[in-house]
Amino acid sequence: MAIDSKIMKLFEKESLLIVILVLFSASLFVTGLSAMPLTDPDEVFYAETAREMLARGQVLTPYIFGNPQFEKPPLYYWFVMLGFKIFGINEFSARIASGIFGIFGVVGIYLLGKILINKRAGFFAGIMLATSIKYLALSRACVTDILLCVLILYAFLFFFYAYLSESGKLKRYLLSSVFLALAVLTKGPIGIFLPVVIIGIYLIFVKELKKLKEIPVLRGAMLFLAVALPWYLLMYKVHGKEFIDVFFGFHNIVRFLKPEHRLGDVFYYYVPILIGGFSPWAAFLPLGIWQAFREKNEKLKKTNIFLISWFLVIFVFFSFSRTKLPTYIFPLYPALALLTGRLFDVFLDKGFTGKQEKAMNISLYLFLALPIGGLIGLCIVANKKYPAAITPLFIAGIAFVLAMAFFVTALLKRKYTKGIIFYMMSFAIFMFPLSYIILPEIGKYESSKHVSKKLLEFAKPGEELGAETRYRRGVAFYMKKEDVLDVHRHHIITEFLLRKQRVWCVVKDKNHIQLYTDSTKGYDNPTYVMYKIGKKVIVTNKVSPGEKFLKLRSINDPY
Repeated sequence: MAIDSKIMKLFEKESLLIVILVLFSASLFVTGLSAMPLTDPDEVFYAETAREMLARGQVLTPYIFGNPQFEKPPLYYWFVMLGFKIFGINEFSARIASGIFGIFGVVGIYLLGKILINKRAGFFAGIMLATSIKYLALSRACVTDILLCVLILYAFLFFFYAYLSESGKLKRYLLSSVFLALAVLTKGPIGIFLPVVIIGIYLIFVKELKKLKEIPVLRGAMLFLAVALPWYLLMYKVHGKEFIDVFFGFHNIVRFLKPEHRLGDVFYYYVPILIGGFSPWAAFLPLGIWQAFREKNEKLKKTNIFLISWFLVIFVFFSFSRTKLPTYIFPLYPALALLTGRLFDVFLDKGFTGKQEKAMNISLYLFLALPIGGLIGLCIVANKKYPAAITPLFIAGIAFVLAMAFFVTALLKRKYTKGIIFYMMSFAIFMFPLSYIILPEIGKYESSKHVSKKLLEFAKPGEELGAETRYRRGVAFYMKKEDVLDVHRHHIITEFLLRKQRVWCVVKDKNHIQLYTDSTKGYDNPTYVMYKIGKKVIVTNKVSPGEKFLKLRSINDPY
């Protein structure tokens, strides 16, 4: 059955499509950004670094805890600093750059889909990308991953604008080089290495290496170096071998060759990450890839070679990396969105019959099953870790699942326009309870904001603060203090708590208990638990007469 006339008319107005994508993605990525506190340990790392750079008037060298740190180049910090300058130092200003780039990414995938496939596929890809779990989450988080993903996407966009056009090639190729340079200023060499490998493999498989002659490689390289290289040269000039050893040696080479975390050092680590992160649309990936291999149009065959190369290069590269994190493969999500967008383009245009129809129906039911399974899993986790969030999560989750059931039913009945509109409206509406009720409750346990507020009440000026590694960044950000001591190691926390003056620590409760239950450690001074939320406790080594505390712990009374 052909796609209905209402959608056909919609795709005749490109400006309207872009406006719809911008407004829809803005409703997802900007709603309630300030309602949830910044989470430990990643969001507060970037926020605290930007805050310290701003406080020091330091634009080039990233700082944290009063010292230079070379984990990431400065571009994302600059955007966070800009947010702080405009909106003040708060959660909204820390995250707004990610929200804006999330919107750019949705528009970018539409434009790339338009030139590689058609407007419909690009539009569907934009909707799918915006509503996939990982893209939605990272577009609302103060982390670098969304910026890297979008910069690589736009590097590909302008490359193909040039590659497939008859005129204006030079400017577009050079713009692609600029975006690659900005990607390198976001996360280092990976920002150019992966895109170049992907394009190289694509040109080899489509047998068009001869087109390298029309690419202004020398001018592109010079422009790339002019944008990307100055910061690296300045860092080497100011910090010398330390910058080379830490940034390139540890963060780019050692972390690839040696696991930083025990969890995840297996080759198949990213399989469940991929399925969960691209859900609920992961239900259509097998059929989308199958559809890609069935394409008869020569242009679309080449497009699919590019998309599959994009997916495989990133997936395989990070699967071989010994250090793995869920966000590392994030730049491949736009490729998945385009593969799935093309599937829906074919489905809504021509419909499927026979085995294809059965496979599509199975995918639609799986599409519904994924949020049901996700809701059950979230409720189990919330019941254990975030008890205050369980009721609103369950109610909002049930409403969301019912909305997805309506969407699936509409597609099965070929009521495409109603189904798509209802899907988008449901997602936009769902963001309100998620942003203003559910996430703030979860944030109480996953952020150090609440314990920092308590510390501001308890600690007097001049009293020293310590925190375990995971909480240290959040305590520093919310208390606006650079000199928070890392007390993660046993000998450090015991020496800290044995000081004559009053000190304060934020630690895991189980680690605090271990001070007294592990006889090999030999710590026997009393400490006072002043506040507890979730796994975190605030402890001190002294209390004033009449001062209230929750628990006195000593070697004689460890529990």
